This record gives sequence, structure tokens and C-alpha cells, in this order.
Amino acid sequence: MAEDNTLTKALVDVRARRAALQSDYDRIAAELTKLRAAEAALISIVEGIPLDASGLQVPNGLRASAADRAAPASGGRRGARGPRANSAKGRLKALLGSAGPQGLSHAEIAERLHDVAPNTLNTYLSMLVTGGEAIRNGDFFTAAAADEEAEDGEADPDEEAEVRHDAAAE
Repeated sequence: MAEDNTLTKALVDVRARRAALQSDYDRIAAELTKLRAAEAALISIVEGIPLDASGLQVPNGLRASAADRAAPASGGRRGARGPRANSAKGRLKALLGSAGPQGLSHAEIAERLHDVAPNTLNTYLSMLVTGGEAIRNGDFFTAAAADEEAEDGEADPDEEAEVRHDAAAE
């Protein structure tokens, strides 16, 4: 019986190690795929070679279609990628926008944006909440609804001020 118990423990240990190595392998493979796509894009930009002719294959999941690249991502202020899509603040806003109704805790945000310094993350969260772009609900942060005022039927405060100014002028 003792031998069966030892073998069972060894099997559990081997399975756990294999699972850990597999998750590391998957993570590294995903990162390598992203780096290959970035390399192909940079080669295309620097050397002026189209992506298809650069010799490096960009996985279909990472290549945006021409229509996707031409369409403004968020209001068209900064072109096809939206407002600084790779900046820490841009990634934070995108993360909050995709967080769902409950939102994300500060720890979850810090875990997902591990490359952003804690003080920077705190500053951006504070700025977004103060600016009305994010809502803090206890320990959770969510993106503010863009058309929340329009849906509630409330008038824009700037428009109200203009109406009062025009009425006073008459």
C-alpha cells in the first residue's frame, strides 16, 4: 500500500509541474507571437515594405483589416488607434471600459497593468474619477457611461448657461 501512495503522490507532483510549465509555455508563446507581430510592423514602417512582403508572418488575430485601421476607435481624435491606445492611461480606460457593471478592484487593475508604476496608476485612477470618466464604487472602479446624461434627459450644463446668457441679453 505504501508504494501505491508514493506513486500516487509522484503522479500528482508530475501533473502539477506539467500544468505549471504548460501555463508558462502558453504565456511565453503568446508574448512571442506579439513580439513577432510588433517586429513585422516595425520592419514595415522602417523599411517601407508592406507587411505581406516583409517575410514575417503576422498572425491573423493580431492583424487589423484595412477597414478596422481606417475607422476611428474612439471619436477620431487621434486616428485609427484612438486616444493613445498604448499609453498607460489609454490602457486603463480600455480596461475599465471592458470591466463590466461590477468593475475591477484596485488590486485587479494593478495585476492586469503590471507594467504601470503604482503611483502612476493611483494618479490616473484619481484623475479619471475626478474628471467623471470613471466611477468609484467602494473598492471597485468602472468606466462612466458616455451617454448617461443624454439617456437621463438631463441638459448639458454648458447649454443651460448659454440659454441663460442669451435670455439675459434680450
